[in-house]
Amino acid sequence: MLGQPLQLLQKPGVSQLSTALKVASTRLLQILAISTGTYADKLSPKVVQSLLDLLCSQLKNLLAQAGGSRLSAGKDQEDTKQDGSPDSDKKDFRALIRKQHTAELHLGDFLVFLRRVVSSKAIQSKMASPKWTEVLLNIAAQKCCSGVPLVGNMRTRLLALHVLEAVLPACEANMEDDQLTQVVDRLFSLLSDCMWEAPVAQAKHTIQMKEKVQELKLQVRAAPHKPEFVRHPAAAGGRR
Repeated sequence: MLGQPLQLLQKPGVSQLSTALKVASTRLLQILAISTGTYADKLSPKVVQSLLDLLCSQLKNLLAQAGGSRLSAGKDQEDTKQDGSPDSDKKDFRALIRKQHTAELHLGDFLVFLRRVVSSKAIQSKMASPKWTEVLLNIAAQKCCSGVPLVGNMRTRLLALHVLEAVLPACEANMEDDQLTQVVDRLFSLLSDCMWEAPVAQAKHTIQMKEKVQELKLQVRAAPHKPEFVRHPAAAGGRR
């Protein structure tokens, strides 16, 4: 919920009171998270750990939404020829692209907020656990089967590395050797992908997306349209 847009706009079927309560709850969680990050060394370790578990679950949910939107867009790209009219397929395809972009922006905004929370050594040392480093590395480095990054937004991927940069130096003494080796290997693998594989895969993906949009446009133009009813002049009662 912390990564969702905080707007009090009236939506069809949703009461304004319900929206206001959601926004208020989100603000309260943000205040508690920042306060815990600021005074983590004076709070009970269980309290700090409970907050970090909540934030980690939120981060994983947002990553699942961003990755799921990209995978859904790829699946829709393969299935649009099977069902539905060209016009509806075009609208669905554009809706999936917008959903993917929005999900990645929400993930990036949450990482900005998370970087503000990670301000004390106590928080940073607890975030040295494998579950945190793994999800941050997945945001920055995980790829789809086509070789395209799971999170396409470069800002979001860099923000994940920014949070990782704040965590790792403070926790180096507490990290296991295997975990440290895994983090270093994945970072070097990410560097290699960014230099060689990712640009090629992204260029192919961009071409495929443009071809798909052009194909849908041609299908819409070629689709038979219902003839419009034209009123005969005599039916107007001879008015001049």
